[in-house]
Amino acid sequence: MWSNTAKFLNGIYEPLANEYHVHSLRVEGRIPDDLNGTLYRNGSNAKYEPSNVENFHWFDGDGMLHAFHLKDGRASYQNRWVQTEGLDVEDGEGRSLYNGIYSNASVAQPPLPVGAPEFKLVANVNVVALGRKIYALQESGDHWYQIDPVSLDVVRTFDFDGQVHAALTAHPHVDPKTGETIFYIIDSDNLAIDFCSASPEGSLLTRHRVAIDAPSWLHDIIFTDDYYIVMLGPILWHNNLKDYTPYGHTSWDFDAELGTRIVVVNRHTGKSQSIQHDSYQINHYLNAYQVGETIVLDGTRAEVTPPSGPIFVGDFFPFPMSDAPSPFSSPAVWRWTIDMAKGTVGHERIGDYIAEFPRPNETLLGSHHRFGYFAGTHAPKSALGQFNCLIKEDYDGKPSTFQYLTRDADMSPGEPVFVPRENPVSEDDGYILAVWWDPLRNASELVIQDARDFEGPPLARVKLDHHVPLGFHGNWVPDPVA
Repeated sequence: MWSNTAKFLNGIYEPLANEYHVHSLRVEGRIPDDLNGTLYRNGSNAKYEPSNVENFHWFDGDGMLHAFHLKDGRASYQNRWVQTEGLDVEDGEGRSLYNGIYSNASVAQPPLPVGAPEFKLVANVNVVALGRKIYALQESGDHWYQIDPVSLDVVRTFDFDGQVHAALTAHPHVDPKTGETIFYIIDSDNLAIDFCSASPEGSLLTRHRVAIDAPSWLHDIIFTDDYYIVMLGPILWHNNLKDYTPYGHTSWDFDAELGTRIVVVNRHTGKSQSIQHDSYQINHYLNAYQVGETIVLDGTRAEVTPPSGPIFVGDFFPFPMSDAPSPFSSPAVWRWTIDMAKGTVGHERIGDYIAEFPRPNETLLGSHHRFGYFAGTHAPKSALGQFNCLIKEDYDGKPSTFQYLTRDADMSPGEPVFVPRENPVSEDDGYILAVWWDPLRNASELVIQDARDFEGPPLARVKLDHHVPLGFHGNWVPDPVA
């Protein structure tokens, strides 16, 4: 597609060059009658060739939404770039203009057209429903983008009625008990995090500001009935991007002395506690819940090795395995037990596999859970260095189970999304929806799996004739839009 091949921009990471609208997809098997809604996915998909291809990083690709609409056993599909302010400017010129905020471009950014934003935001991380509206999310700007649920066009920007003035998370969660959306705003300039909740209609309800000791990179948040929890690692991200990006500098740094700080904030009072722990980096949380004065937390953890020089983010992402040298190991599943009374932390690794993109049955977020679902790598290892299976972890001590889809090709899944059945009879009574890539066809498919029969044949395989690049996050939104 491009004149040069950038690192991590081929195979499953290769940008998709076209927007499609396919009204009737081929289905192998049968889509369950109670799956009526849309699986929205978001990911990185650079529209124009960067000026410095070799130093471009996958994270900096423009956001592209993918929507699988399921209705009465039939499936349709469409995809569209998220039309951000920076992409509008580049469309006007017909070429790339901006240095990426994650890349190390090495050269100063050329002058921009009059009125163009100083740096380019890319809404490529997540797509969620909030207040009966759909939003495409980024984690470097102070707003999200409202999306038309059918056309996928950008309707407007959204910043909680002007109340956000720093980096808004792209990884909110909904508390099923209260209906609140839980999220954070990280203000690296002033070394603070605002822990927030919003109503189902999108109105800000609570906001607790907590001081932090360094501008640690932060991607996810989790909660229990009484607490918000984040883990701050030794990877630093200087979020004042205008001082870095236009000059060709990476905004990343590393401080081996920091270790990991587990920050726990009372949801009701805002009182915070920080617990020093080993040095590692947390990417995603599965869930957390309370047992008396103890918080049980599950998530994915990568070990860190201090780099010999400045961090170039292309050396330690994307998922799941990276080329050496790298400050990150491949991620694994861990469980933490945080004793709030004693201020101590216990932790143990779960399973013998590489895993990322954890998702639970989200009707249990903040409460005790038994199962977790992951995209992973397990024996036999993927020859392409990608995820080669989905994993179901049973925290009641039963063996982990794996779905490889096929042993005849090195197929690779993205994030699994759990959708409960109507009137479920157990925690895992539902479906796993994931988009898999077939390297032999260079095409993708939506696979629907019975979560209780995890290693069995899929219920349905919804076929595309093109590939969907490996993305980040997405969500199932039932009809009508909730």
